[in-house]
Amino acid sequence: MDAIPTLDFAAFRTGDAAARGAVAQQLGAAFERYGFIQLTGHGVPQPALDGAFAAAEAFFDRPEAFKRLVQDRRNNRGYIPMFDSALPGQKPGGHEAFSVGHLTRPADPALRDLPFHAETPWPEMPGFRARIEGCYAAMYALSQDILAAVALHLGVAEDFFVEASRESYSNMRVVHYPPAEAVAEVTDIGVRAHADEGLITLLIQDMNGGLFVQGPAGDWLPVVPNRDAMVINVGKLLRRWTNGRYQAALHKVVNTSGRERYSIPLFVHPSYHTRIDPASLVGEAPAGPEFEPIVAGERVYANFKARRVSWQEAEKA
Repeated sequence: MDAIPTLDFAAFRTGDAAARGAVAQQLGAAFERYGFIQLTGHGVPQPALDGAFAAAEAFFDRPEAFKRLVQDRRNNRGYIPMFDSALPGQKPGGHEAFSVGHLTRPADPALRDLPFHAETPWPEMPGFRARIEGCYAAMYALSQDILAAVALHLGVAEDFFVEASRESYSNMRVVHYPPAEAVAEVTDIGVRAHADEGLITLLIQDMNGGLFVQGPAGDWLPVVPNRDAMVINVGKLLRRWTNGRYQAALHKVVNTSGRERYSIPLFVHPSYHTRIDPASLVGEAPAGPEFEPIVAGERVYANFKARRVSWQEAEKA
């Protein structure tokens, strides 16, 4: 049976050139076939992950009124209430979340005014911010190693993505899914099928399962929880930049565990003004209209605005 592969990333982090090259080739092959992989040996300290999950449980256990004190709907920062992701004609996602902006903000005032670079409103909870930001920093450092491996696989300089991400608008979400039966009167999905917008996403999930990826044959493959692994997937920008060589697979969440589920995705993006052009990464002309050059932030911001309008329309309906 087909399955999302697992790869030990330790050799890329600490090995010699040959070992690093071998890991990069395996990573790239997984991205070409599935757009998803699970990485062990990722080097993110377990206490950082455990601390973030503990912070998540403590926050979502607070009353709704407390959580809404740190809600910034305009910028999609802070608390995101249950069922907030409704789109016209679709059921909402059965989850609530806390959205965190990138740890550093750009110097350009025009960029700082965009929702992508908005400041995060933090709750008055001792240790919450420190735990979440500590996890963010560790996961983001790993993301740069993963992108270095991607660059090696694609035959460009290992710092290719570093140069493209000097003022990254990456962001993290801390997500809580009640058991499916608890939200069954409203929805039957935790998160509807979608592909992520950015370069790559790093995800830590608890042991309750519920994440499914659409495989090459169109069937839904479970991403079986592994305490020692981190889930990595390709986003739309990297698919476009590779001229379709990498897959940005659809994935969804259905929490049928009967327990509370928590996950923490880090969405890794380049700088707002980065030009996404297959010629610059894989040395090829665009394979079709969907691969024509774009400016990363402009495209993602246009999609963001369209979704916000749809949510507002859904609320009025």
